[in-house]
Amino acid sequence: MKPASHSIMIGVFFVTLLTACEQSTEAPVTSSAPVIEDLASKTKITVEVFRVETKTVYDVIRATGTIAPKQTSRIGPLIEGVIEKVFVRVGDRLKKGDPLFQVRSVEYEQEVSRAGGALAVAKADLSLRTKRLHRARQMVEKKLLSVAELDLSVAEAEVARANVQSAEANLAMARQRLKDTLVRAPFNGTVTGRFADEGIYMSNRFSMGGQSSVIELSEAEIVAGIMQVPEALLHKLRLGQKALIYPDGNGDPVESEVFIINDRVNPETRMAEFRLPVRNEDYKIKPGQFVRAEVYTEPQNVIVLPRESLQIEEGVSKVAVYEKENFVLKRVKTKSLEDGTVAVVEGLENGQIVAKSPLNALKSPAGRVSLVYVDS
Repeated sequence: MKPASHSIMIGVFFVTLLTACEQSTEAPVTSSAPVIEDLASKTKITVEVFRVETKTVYDVIRATGTIAPKQTSRIGPLIEGVIEKVFVRVGDRLKKGDPLFQVRSVEYEQEVSRAGGALAVAKADLSLRTKRLHRARQMVEKKLLSVAELDLSVAEAEVARANVQSAEANLAMARQRLKDTLVRAPFNGTVTGRFADEGIYMSNRFSMGGQSSVIELSEAEIVAGIMQVPEALLHKLRLGQKALIYPDGNGDPVESEVFIINDRVNPETRMAEFRLPVRNEDYKIKPGQFVRAEVYTEPQNVIVLPRESLQIEEGVSKVAVYEKENFVLKRVKTKSLEDGTVAVVEGLENGQIVAKSPLNALKSPAGRVSLVYVDS
């Protein structure tokens, strides 16, 4: 019997020991729970934000068109005659006053000679009439000639003086026609067309376009982009607006400005025309080239945000604004900019703090936010 009772006592001892161990194990877990909850409540969530500010932005109107010279003239002879010599070729770059072509001048030299002779005769006649008038006056004073005869001498002298003036005018005209046999460039330019060769008889009596012209000259030291823009954008264009043009559509841009706005809208294409002049002393830009342009409209002062800072729900844009240690969604009115950002037209003011990511900001509990400022 003793051995059995001894075994029971040992079993009771182990059961008691295990119970005590379980109680001692559960006690620490229960006592540490409030500490963990307190640490979690004090942990702050980091949110990237930026302080908004007003910036000056421009709307950009993009257009395409064609390069045109400042002016193009088809130049023919000022007088009739046979083309004796053409001094230029297509592609030649000329200065104002450089010779273009020569009309045969023999007939016009003879005309100058005849006009000169006629003037000499008229002057001699005037000299004679003047002497007669002087003598007639002397005779009237001596009462050897009547007043009526004196008046006749005065009239003859006036006619002779008028004949001299007419002869001088004829001589000046003849000299000008002789000078016009050599046709010179009326402005700096490039020869872009040649329509006649030596030996062709040209007439200036009738205007027949290229048929009455010898040379086509284009002034390309200044060129202009003749641009086309949709009718809907015409109201945004203003004279003097800054513009950048890209000759041939690529390469480095050249600065210009809106110089001409054509008020006429093409009824078929619904496009309007405007022009952008460019200096082209090196002739790098060629008339006829395709050109692309960007026109910067009137500046606007707006708040600019990165697109990722917007939360769009059913077409309504909202941003997360930090106020009173918490983020709240605010509705804003925006428009897209060319660089991928958005301009806030309504809904924000200078100095407000906006979350870079509204989704992350709204997950942060009130009072537990750590702000990290980043560039907008």
